[in-house]
Amino acid sequence: MEHILITYSAECAEEGHVDPNFTQLVYGNSRKNGDIIKEHIIPGSYIFFNANIEQKRFITAYFEVEKILIKGQHDSEINALKCDAKVDEVVVIGDRNHSKILTAPLLLDRALMGKLTTYGADDAYFNRKLAAGCSELEAIKDKTLNPRVITEQEKELLINLCMNRG
Repeated sequence: MEHILITYSAECAEEGHVDPNFTQLVYGNSRKNGDIIKEHIIPGSYIFFNANIEQKRFITAYFEVEKILIKGQHDSEINALKCDAKVDEVVVIGDRNHSKILTAPLLLDRALMGKLTTYGADDAYFNRKLAAGCSELEAIKDKTLNPRVITEQEKELLINLCMNRG
């Protein structure tokens, strides 16, 4: 089974566009990012959400996918949603029993990125980026800007690290 790590903007939520909606466990996306969801995510997959908070990157929540709604196929269900994600081409609904909003977010730093081997963010990568004048935060952002499919082992690692965090 495949899973993904998605970056979202905490600033957009503060400005009124709340997507992902952690209260309703709903997330929507379109175009390239929506296609990644359609191609790789099925009910039972996990989506991990990360954001930049106070100049550090954190994993703030994860959903176990209960349902995937696609515009043109599930329009009545999408239109019934009372959240910002309903404007997107693909909408994911999280399972209430197996999703978690972290009250103590998990720091997504160089050490954790090194354990997520799918990203290829090893010491050599960070050393190159730092030598080129990038900060660690910028180097992590470059790797996580687009959703990336992660392995079952990486999902298990993240689930274990998120235990007792909310």
